[in-house]
Amino acid sequence: MDTADPARSAADPRPWLGRPVAVLAGVVAGQLPLARSDQAAVILTSVLAYPTGFEFEISAILRVPEAAATVETARRPDAATGPPRPRTPVDGVGGLQVMVRFADGTALSSPPAERSPVDREPAGPLLRPVLASTDEQRHDARFWVWPLPPDGLVTVECSWPARDIPHSRVEISGALIRQAAAGAVELWPSAGQPG
Repeated sequence: MDTADPARSAADPRPWLGRPVAVLAGVVAGQLPLARSDQAAVILTSVLAYPTGFEFEISAILRVPEAAATVETARRPDAATGPPRPRTPVDGVGGLQVMVRFADGTALSSPPAERSPVDREPAGPLLRPVLASTDEQRHDARFWVWPLPPDGLVTVECSWPARDIPHSRVEISGALIRQAAAGAVELWPSAGQPG
């Protein structure tokens, strides 16, 4: 649950950094198999939509656990003790590539080709890793996509050559993501209504 980015408050005006804090997401999909080999499987475990973007989680599951010493991890710099934390959502799984494509041709990858400053709105859509957890057999990573996609198909893609997983993909309706985002619920509307 480690992240290198600054903590976000409920009033954070930077929607490209991640999901809004006080909003219940609209549910789009869950538990969609993305790819499988004799060594591993990759599952799109959830897709949640918010008014400013959508979040998805990928689970990479090894058929045979790795020895603890081979899992790439790093300790939090502010903690002398505690469990190891993954460096980024994809470091701990040896080359798993995650991409998102919009119907308009926009292609996003993680990590992005160029890291944008957190204090300035990016020039275009963004795929951003936000959270990860890992052990010897399972790696879960959450990603934020900003902004909402246009209508048409949104393709979540992966490849993991080290585990014999070729380029694979699953498609989700951009309209369905937008519809789920419209159904998201703000916990404490800020339009002058008392809490």
